[in-house]
Amino acid sequence: MKKHLDSWLANLITGDELLIVDDQSSDKTSDWLIDRFKLIKAQVLKDYQVYFNSEFEHGSDLSIQIKLIVNSKNKRFAKSCNLAVDLAQNDLVFLLNNDVRLGNNCLNTLVTNFDKNGVFGVGCLEYEGQDKSGTKSGKNLLWFEKGLLTHSRANNFESGQTAWVSGGSGMFNRKKWQMLGGFDPKYHPAYWEDIDLSFRARKRGWQVLFDAKAVVFHQHESTNAQVFSLGQIQKLSWHHNDYMTWKLGHVWQRLAFLIWRPYWWYQRLKQKRT
Repeated sequence: MKKHLDSWLANLITGDELLIVDDQSSDKTSDWLIDRFKLIKAQVLKDYQVYFNSEFEHGSDLSIQIKLIVNSKNKRFAKSCNLAVDLAQNDLVFLLNNDVRLGNNCLNTLVTNFDKNGVFGVGCLEYEGQDKSGTKSGKNLLWFEKGLLTHSRANNFESGQTAWVSGGSGMFNRKKWQMLGGFDPKYHPAYWEDIDLSFRARKRGWQVLFDAKAVVFHQHESTNAQVFSLGQIQKLSWHHNDYMTWKLGHVWQRLAFLIWRPYWWYQRLKQKRT
């Protein structure tokens, strides 16, 4: 967060707010933020505490609200995001992992997409690493094959429709988010929750877009990799893939899901052994 905070502030304008969720970190993140932003304790509830600065001034022309939400127990990604969106006040929310640096004018670029009616979310062009020499991602494909929903990066990175907007760097219409109920907490502790949310939005006829002009740089310092082994991560992803396919598939897709179950059990067993 220390590395990337300046890029976040540089993208904000007066009237914005910055909400940071400390999900029971062990590195004194909250202490640093309270000191950095001169926060005061504003609310104490059973599940979380809120620290607040209503008029944080950054430079000569930026005045924003800062909220620090400190979870009383580890909620993981989906529940923490849902809580922050519920506590937000503006019409648009931008979700951002703390290992992501924003490019110049990223947020203003995303906002322009919401001039159109029916836009649910807009994703960024993400470069892996420090600069534009890294691998591109952010635009996605999703299809049904052999009884399961399957995904990959898109074949091109031109602005347009995408299968889902990443929960690590994406802007969403807050009202539509709340109409959908946000991230499904059954994807605890991680993986597939953002795919599920965008899928449900598209089923309602809302647009899920990718804007190649909104650039971010993702310098992976994965929390999940510090907590879970590679085998556990694979198991989580498989389980949540199954859950989403069954939850959102139509009747024929569910039938195909059951028919292909033995095949996928065997494939996963082979992968586990290797």
